Amino acid sequence: MLKESLKPAFRTFSRFFPTTSTVIQYQRSLARLGNEREERNRCHREFIEFAVGKPALQIGVKEDVGRKNGENWVSVDKYDTRPFIDFNDDIYALHFEDETFDAVACSSILEHLEYPEAAIAELDRVLKPGGRIWLQLPFYYHFHGSPNDYWRASPEGLRIWARNFKEIRCGSFCWKRTPLNSSTFFYGEKALS
Repeated sequence: MLKESLKPAFRTFSRFFPTTSTVIQYQRSLARLGNEREERNRCHREFIEFAVGKPALQIGVKEDVGRKNGENWVSVDKYDTRPFIDFNDDIYALHFEDETFDAVACSSILEHLEYPEAAIAELDRVLKPGGRIWLQLPFYYHFHGSPNDYWRASPEGLRIWARNFKEIRCGSFCWKRTPLNSSTFFYGEKALS
């Protein structure tokens, strides 16, 4: 009842302070989604440990990381020409044979693709049965075309894109101390034939 009685006051507040009210709404939304930062970090460490010494594929290398996940990782980025990028393949048509890799990571790339589900299908093609996949993209984040910025996906949306994989963990997390910088992640496994 109290919540209903406060709605008119919040609408008035929103008219006078639209930016502040938007931040409040983002904070509420994030609270509903949940901030699984520690669980995300644990799952990512588990994923990286799973891939140690195995053939692994990394699509894109984030600027702030500036390196591959490990010596056994093959890095692919269509546009990045930094020295540690191994191939400039198009994610929709990777030159690798079917079932080449035990692990595939794709972080902060899907939002830049016109057809993320087609890209995930290509990652599925090069992943071995029993192999693991890591998908991550921003959820609450500013537009950042490079060259384009098309998508944001909630955990539920990411589950739809990754529906062919067995989910190990999927969620959202804040990667900065603000509700305006959050991401979603999917950690999964390809079914055995």
